[in-house]
Amino acid sequence: MKPAFLSLMILLLSTIAKAQNSDSLLIVYSGASKDTIGVFQKVEVEAQYPGGLTAWRNYLVQNLNANAPLKDLPKKVKHFEQTAIVQFIVCTDGSVCDVQVINDVLPSIKKEAEKAIKKSGAWMPAEQSGRKVKAYRKQPITFIID
Repeated sequence: MKPAFLSLMILLLSTIAKAQNSDSLLIVYSGASKDTIGVFQKVEVEAQYPGGLTAWRNYLVQNLNANAPLKDLPKKVKHFEQTAIVQFIVCTDGSVCDVQVINDVLPSIKKEAEKAIKKSGAWMPAEQSGRKVKAYRKQPITFIID
């Protein structure tokens, strides 16, 4: 049974990870990271997708498979809504690393959300005190099936 209406909403309300103070630094050493300077949770200039928020929204809409949750749902489900919160790091070279869904969602949603973020390409890195730094980003992605 196919849902009558299938939509995918990209919520950009919480696209930026917030921390308590502007110099908050969390040192993270990870084999998946491209540098080991440390990871900022809040910075003076946030990392940006090339083209800004509109380009980022368009990228997500074009690269997320809205049908992904269907394989994990019983056919009788008439309404379903679930939000994956994807946390990732934009490194000093603009690459994306350490992509992970940080909340509990269906495996197909987790896989789809992480895949889209991983293949997003090069970003403009964050800046702190005039230098490029590694910084966290968070992106909620809501899947809605009606």
